Amino acid sequence: MENKINAVLDAATQTKVNAAINSVAVDLPFLIELNEAQKKGFQEMEDGRVEFVRKSFSLAAADSRLVPPYFSLVDSNKDLTLCESLDAIIVNLRKVLKLLEDTRTLAGGEALASAREIYNICKRGAAQGVVGMQAAYDELSPFYEKHGKRTTKNTDIK
Repeated sequence: MENKINAVLDAATQTKVNAAINSVAVDLPFLIELNEAQKKGFQEMEDGRVEFVRKSFSLAAADSRLVPPYFSLVDSNKDLTLCESLDAIIVNLRKVLKLLEDTRTLAGGEALASAREIYNICKRGAAQGVVGMQAAYDELSPFYEKHGKRTTKNTDIK
């Protein structure tokens, strides 16, 4: 059984990484959390809508008749700039998050494969009457039976 990832995340590094992650919220104190109902009250500004927003603001800047007295074009432009800046951060965070999730998947898969191998050794040993194997098998079998055997995913990691 090949161990494709062989790394340890020491407590100091984990603390440092968590502090860096937490510093994002500290450095961006205006971040807010919306519940699902609040999110439904806003349309998402996907890539295709950014140009619409830019063009609208450009036209409004050129013709004051397009700017109602109840809102500020300056504040609206700040919102657009913030949205674009946050998009760049989100793209980077998603890349790192994907690496974290993929690495966790691999490490967890390898650990689980090793545990299953130990379980199978206990099971075979118990069936053959090897001393101590029945007790080990009895301790492990409830976990194995609870979660059942699942099919293995792609293991072609290079």
